Amino acid sequence: MGQKTNPLCLRLGTTHSHHSVWFEEPKKYSTSIQEDRKIRNFFKNYIQKKIKEFLKIAKKEYSQTELQEYYLKQLTQEELQEYYLRQLKLKQLKQKKKKNKKKKKHYLKKSKLSRPPLGLPPSGLPPLGFEGIIRIQIEKQGVRAKKTFVRIIIYSGLVPKFLLKGETLKDFKENIEKQEFFYSIYPTKYPRRLRIQLVEYAEEPLYSHPNLIAEFIALQLKHRVPFRKTMKKAIDITKSTGIKGIKIQLAGRLDGKDIARKESKRNGKLPLQIICTKMDYYSHTIQAVYGVLGLKIWIFRK
Repeated sequence: MGQKTNPLCLRLGTTHSHHSVWFEEPKKYSTSIQEDRKIRNFFKNYIQKKIKEFLKIAKKEYSQTELQEYYLKQLTQEELQEYYLRQLKLKQLKQKKKKNKKKKKHYLKKSKLSRPPLGLPPSGLPPLGFEGIIRIQIEKQGVRAKKTFVRIIIYSGLVPKFLLKGETLKDFKENIEKQEFFYSIYPTKYPRRLRIQLVEYAEEPLYSHPNLIAEFIALQLKHRVPFRKTMKKAIDITKSTGIKGIKIQLAGRLDGKDIARKESKRNGKLPLQIICTKMDYYSHTIQAVYGVLGLKIWIFRK
């Protein structure tokens, strides 16, 4: 039987490093690991919640004309010509509909010009400066000191700048003070000194990270898109970033069938046994309609 290890743990000290850096006494070691998990869950959930709220506000603020102007600036001259031609044809169709009200169905079925033009999504917003959390690094200092120091570095694709302004920043600080990790494990009068950094991770392309791909697959499956189609699309997206190999594995009650099974797709090389290779791995649970699905993603960079 082949013993399967986590490819990240196997490569610690060579191509990968620890995401949490601290020293702890043996008795308090387990509690500090649990504390790290609470910190990661809190920041991930809080940032995602605030982004959803911000999107709702932004939808109300931006008018349809402003959105249209924004997207038209991004189009090329050829696409703009196509867009204006479509608008003229749509006007002509509307005039015909007014004259011939009896033939409404005929025009609605056969006219393909009612869809949005090239480059313009049916309902969307300008990019709001966020492309998902890549990883959260935790650094702790001062085990027996009066004031312990904790640095939390959040690496994301694009930094969500609205979190660092106005009322959202005050609310952010108040929520942190209510959490358990704000006070140290040891019985002291002083609270911890927290330093939070939001860092833009621009070393590698965004969609070459397995956790962002996992989120994309989870959203697609929740909207009941066929799993094979989603897997194929995810592989195409990652391969366009210049990756040498990828493997995606799904397990559970796929398509709502009674018997659980495994399905996997692979593209390119995956040298898991060679330790010097730069591999990425991520496991994710998806809460589907028919039960929980397990997702695993392996990525070979170089």
